[in-house]
Amino acid sequence: MSTGGATDFERKGPVLTTKRAAEYCGMATQTLYNSISTGTEAGVDFPVFFKQGRLNVFYPVDLDAWIAGRLTLAGAA
Repeated sequence: MSTGGATDFERKGPVLTTKRAAEYCGMATQTLYNSISTGTEAGVDFPVFFKQGRLNVFYPVDLDAWIAGRLTLAGAA
């Protein structure tokens, strides 16, 4: 899990399930599950997620930071 997301204080509001997080990021749900398993996606540390029971949940602010990191990495190539 990455530490590049929001601080605990900034994490407010709704959380997204894995399926909703995949839609939010524009990727297939299975790709997101694979990224959870490996901890990375496209060479960038995967965003912070939390367990709520059996569910993995994500805060949109953490997904935004992760997407920005992927864009920065792509721009550097």
